[in-house]
Amino acid sequence: MLGSTSGYLGSERVDPSRRESTWSLDQMVGEGSTHGFRLIRVDPSNPCVSYRPMPLVNDDDLVYGVVVPPPKGADGKVDPSFMEAAGLAAKQLDEVRPDLFKSGRKNLTDEDHRRGQFPVKAVGISFGGGQERPKRIYHAAPVLNTINTLLGALCFIRLAQHASSAFRSWAPCLYEYYAQAMRTLKERDPSLQFNFFGSIWACCTFNFGPRTVTVEHLDHLNYLFGWCGITALGEFDYSKGGHLILWDLQAVIEFPPGWTILIPSAYLRHSNTDIGDGETRFSFTQYTAGGLFRYLDDDGHVRRKMSPKEKKEAEARQKSRISTGLNLYSTLQQLRSSSI
Repeated sequence: MLGSTSGYLGSERVDPSRRESTWSLDQMVGEGSTHGFRLIRVDPSNPCVSYRPMPLVNDDDLVYGVVVPPPKGADGKVDPSFMEAAGLAAKQLDEVRPDLFKSGRKNLTDEDHRRGQFPVKAVGISFGGGQERPKRIYHAAPVLNTINTLLGALCFIRLAQHASSAFRSWAPCLYEYYAQAMRTLKERDPSLQFNFFGSIWACCTFNFGPRTVTVEHLDHLNYLFGWCGITALGEFDYSKGGHLILWDLQAVIEFPPGWTILIPSAYLRHSNTDIGDGETRFSFTQYTAGGLFRYLDDDGHVRRKMSPKEKKEAEARQKSRISTGLNLYSTLQQLRSSSI
């Protein structure tokens, strides 16, 4: 994986034929299943599982992701106001979908994309695809009005801030790298507006369902070592469907509505298990394009307009970016020490 990367972006390594299939839980785990992956339960009602974040840790003790439950209330149980916000977010996505994606208002990429068969809208600051500078993703006025309503909704603001807070807690060095990059970006162009106050990511995607079940994919244009925040929404039995499948780890994680999972989505292949008939599932994701970090490391220059000398220097920085990116992760021991 690291041998074929620029240090900023991932590389697409999902067989296109695998983008045609979704899988049920029974096909993924258990005796006689197709894949034989291990099931990771996070059900807070299970007395064998404590109600707290669950870090994903490699053999070197590095934390490369985390499963994040909703925040607790004063009584130590799930904060009901947060779950109310999650429910309202799902309701808003469901209500605006028919008008937002009616004929004449949707692009081909809204429903025909690499992640599955459901409508999406991405919004925020991006860089790539021939852009001269970072800018917000363009939407026509009628669509933008609806998107701005979602961005301004207190329910989505709360979900966004909760995910960002978890990112800061579990990957403080990586988070600070994002924070510095976003500060520099804003200094370069004060007109740039971020999606949410109190959220570190530059971009987000609303997945409008009503059956948001992703196929195996990589978000390879996100920052390679960065974390993407995925928040599950809707009404579905999370013990039977809607799980997050991590193909490279051969793991299937329960993913209840209102929960968030932070993963390096540019290099961990992921998807969801199917949900049941009559159930609904939506999701809300936050991320930052790897191209933004490259743009800033290149001091605001575009690679194709660089002189040979400038390009050689930029390529040298790319090589160092790989080791730098890995060093931005924290170990469990470091996190424990910092919390004492």
